[in-house]
Amino acid sequence: MQTITWSATKARNEFFDLLTQVAMGQSFIVERDKKEVALVTPIKKGTDWKGLKKAMDALHGVAKDFDLSKSPLRNKRARLWLKRIRNY
Repeated sequence: MQTITWSATKARNEFFDLLTQVAMGQSFIVERDKKEVALVTPIKKGTDWKGLKKAMDALHGVAKDFDLSKSPLRNKRARLWLKRIRNY
């Protein structure tokens, strides 16, 4: 479905019509002074597992240069390091 743009005045005056259409799956952008200020969308139920897997696959390899063994939390002096940064 395509997103519909309404002015804030129209959204206020026809709020229950807006809610009815949102309940049917329609999304709205609300503008005030010709600037987009809100997005009214239906609540999605459940998790989009296919979308999540696609996003995770796209991120695969992004942090491949990160060396976990060099993390301050992985060495013997982690307690001292945590104590030091806790003061910031």
